[in-house]
Amino acid sequence: MSGVLSGVANEEGGGSRRWDIAALIQWSTKYFTHKEISNGRLEAEWLLAHALQLQRVDLYVQHDRPLSPTELTTFRELVSRRAGGEPFQYIIGVAPFYGRDFRVTPEVLIPRPETETLIRVLQRPSEEANPPGTILDIGTGAGCLAITAALLHPRAQVLALDVSNAALAVAEENAHTMEAGNVSFQPLDILTDLPSGRYDAVLTNPPYVAADELPTLQREIREHEPEDALTDGADGLTFFRRLAEVGHSLLEQGGRLIMELGGAPQAGPVREIFEGREFAVSMHQDMQGEARVCEAR
Repeated sequence: MSGVLSGVANEEGGGSRRWDIAALIQWSTKYFTHKEISNGRLEAEWLLAHALQLQRVDLYVQHDRPLSPTELTTFRELVSRRAGGEPFQYIIGVAPFYGRDFRVTPEVLIPRPETETLIRVLQRPSEEANPPGTILDIGTGAGCLAITAALLHPRAQVLALDVSNAALAVAEENAHTMEAGNVSFQPLDILTDLPSGRYDAVLTNPPYVAADELPTLQREIREHEPEDALTDGADGLTFFRRLAEVGHSLLEQGGRLIMELGGAPQAGPVREIFEGREFAVSMHQDMQGEARVCEAR
């Protein structure tokens, strides 16, 4: 091997080295740490497992297995892409969400653990709300929210919207793989149009990054994830204003809007937007204690 990964092929005097799984994990972890990739060992394991078409646990069962030249080349290419800033989820084509692995591509936002808070709020028991019979997911991306909600509520009918046909194709593939037969997909821009019907619950992780904050995002996010899924190109509040405007016509009596937001700095402005439209508002924290979800009834 050559270039940034020359150490994987030759060391100390140029002799060829036998690289087994354990040695590659050790080497690539050190390399990723040098590149300031915080989860270096975990990402090295994921990439190596992907290159060898193994489960991560198999790497330790077969720790002394040597790699063939073809396998080394494949792994080198994966490591090089990650070192160049490409998110590992796009490299391996999979990202976890609520206990399931979803297919992801550069056409969809990578799901984050924080977004699982929307599902936890949806699942929270309430004296005011029965289990939802109809659910709408706005800006579905890879379909994580819609499909998870559909699997948790198999009697519900779930509609997932997105402006991107490429994203909808990924979401439909995930729904087929996970056998979520009660979710359907529709191309629609919520800023200019509305779906038919009313819903017991509306879920959304909208583009809430303000345009002037986009340059401050991590390089791998800024350069690789779809920009229109990150920012509204304005102050980050465009979609909240629109949902407050049309929310009463989207919801059944007692229905809920369950929306991800950008932490404490947005909590006050978002609350004001919805209370100004006569919604009852609750804020919910994610697992790190950050204000993450606005629930508007």
